Amino acid sequence: MKTIFILHGWAVRGAEENKKMWQPFIDELESSGLQVIFLKIPGLSAPLNEVWNMDNYLSWLDSEIDKKLGNSKVILLGHSFGGHLAIRYVAQNPKKIGELILVDSSGIRDMASKAVIKRTIFLILAKVGKVFFKSEFFRNIIYKFARETDYRNAPPLLRRTMSKILDDEILNDLSKVNCPTKIIWGENDLTTPVKHARKMHQLIVNSELVFIKEGRHSPQFTHSKETAKLVNDFILKNTGCETEGNK
Repeated sequence: MKTIFILHGWAVRGAEENKKMWQPFIDELESSGLQVIFLKIPGLSAPLNEVWNMDNYLSWLDSEIDKKLGNSKVILLGHSFGGHLAIRYVAQNPKKIGELILVDSSGIRDMASKAVIKRTIFLILAKVGKVFFKSEFFRNIIYKFARETDYRNAPPLLRRTMSKILDDEILNDLSKVNCPTKIIWGENDLTTPVKHARKMHQLIVNSELVFIKEGRHSPQFTHSKETAKLVNDFILKNTGCETEGNK
């Protein structure tokens, strides 16, 4: 039985509610014979005691994989921020991963003007947010522009963590990933643009790209059967993983 690790995205709903959202998709994967390990990402499933950066998340993920599977290769599936983390991890740990699945992954900076402004707002709020958040008027203006419910609902330490992750980019890591990779994207995703999917497909040599018709940022929720079938079919036909440095 193959094991697949799932890394979810920024979903500040609490561990149980987040798992419920994923359960239909997980059920589809398990019905096809996969063992699914749904990882509870620190800061999203439990409070953080300090601000984390990408290195902290990479160390945590490495520990979780070693603890659960030892030296066995695993399948890694990441959605949104989970995809961002997965790409960075695969680039640094090629011998531990069998296949990679990216679902509407983040990690590429969007240089469109609104995205740049939004990212700048988050970085400013991470430093001086207390001043603005004392005023309901300013809070409403900021949230209306940013339209980021995850950021709005996040506790202060997680907001600062999110701002650090927004400042991290995986563009240089993509060409290092040479394992079989499936890129699944909602064709109407407004959170991580379709152009990012094409860029990932271009730079990850051994990759396949498929768009979910009428899907948005989370096709694993809205099109769970279709997305799970794509994942299962991909896993059945692929084995092995290496990066350029491991050839």
